[in-house]
Amino acid sequence: MHQQNLRLRLSLLFAAICGGAFAWQHSERSAKPLLSMSTDSLSRNRAVVTAGSDQQDSDSLSETDQLSETDQLLKPTPIRAPDVKLDFESHVQQLRANLPDGDFTIVVEKPFVIIGNQSQKEVERWAQGTIRWAVSHLKKSYFKNDPDHIINIWLFKDAKSYEEGAVQLFGRKPTTPYGYYSPSDKALVMNISTGGGTLVHEIAHPFMAANFPRCPSWFNEGLASLYEQSAERNGKIVGLTNWRLRGLQFAIKDRRLGTFTDLMTTSDREFYEGDDANYGQARYLCYWLQEAGLLRKYYHEFSSAAESDQTGIKTLKRVMQKKDLVQFQKDWEAWVSKLSFP
Repeated sequence: MHQQNLRLRLSLLFAAICGGAFAWQHSERSAKPLLSMSTDSLSRNRAVVTAGSDQQDSDSLSETDQLSETDQLLKPTPIRAPDVKLDFESHVQQLRANLPDGDFTIVVEKPFVIIGNQSQKEVERWAQGTIRWAVSHLKKSYFKNDPDHIINIWLFKDAKSYEEGAVQLFGRKPTTPYGYYSPSDKALVMNISTGGGTLVHEIAHPFMAANFPRCPSWFNEGLASLYEQSAERNGKIVGLTNWRLRGLQFAIKDRRLGTFTDLMTTSDREFYEGDDANYGQARYLCYWLQEAGLLRKYYHEFSSAAESDQTGIKTLKRVMQKKDLVQFQKDWEAWVSKLSFP
């Protein structure tokens, strides 16, 4: 039996070397969180842009674990499919033939196509400003892969055209006055008169789907909502305090905020249909990780370990070097209570 197992392992090793069917890489890093920082320190070096920037972690992602070379080779990793060449020209032609009522401008800003009922100059400003800035910074900090399909970004200039356009295009009225992302329609639909914060939030979702498909709702929405109010710091996207802070502080004061374990174990339905404070709690957990210099580290380690840590709790404890989430939440709530907006 031992000889059979040995032959099997050697044959697998040979196949891996010859065929390139297996790859290996693992990363373990450590960093110390900063919970005791003063709120004054949060306001330093904030060059507010259209929407966001994350502190660069001092650690790299290149360390390997202590598995033997053979065990590393025998650890399968799915082979990535070749990049799909997207036909933006044909896509734009089809769009032009099916535009809703009104004068629309179309601008390609890969991987998106932006369609707006504003002037050419305004649509180009959104495409080459906020959208390009957000995409480049989110990819720099988190996302390696683009979505594997073209996504339309509909920028409606006011509430009336936003609601009418959504009904005409997709057959349903929006449930939010700001904007939303519809994976089934492969579209972001925005009332851009409300500003660019929601636009940056929604841009994060298709990139998360392309890079971390197992991401639970709490982290998907926590990271996306972090950049609703954002800026650039040291060349990286960072979230700033925003309107969600007040509701979170009230929930803390009224002692109705759930535990982090409750938050991180919610199903999609439980998160979206639960307390409004879910968004604030998720956002400001991400905000704390950002200010501690741990957010990028947490994203990369969680996305790599999602099969064995579906909620992210184990990874959070490891990255923060804290075993007691109850005590951490007490300290975090005290920290959040001292934050301010604007």
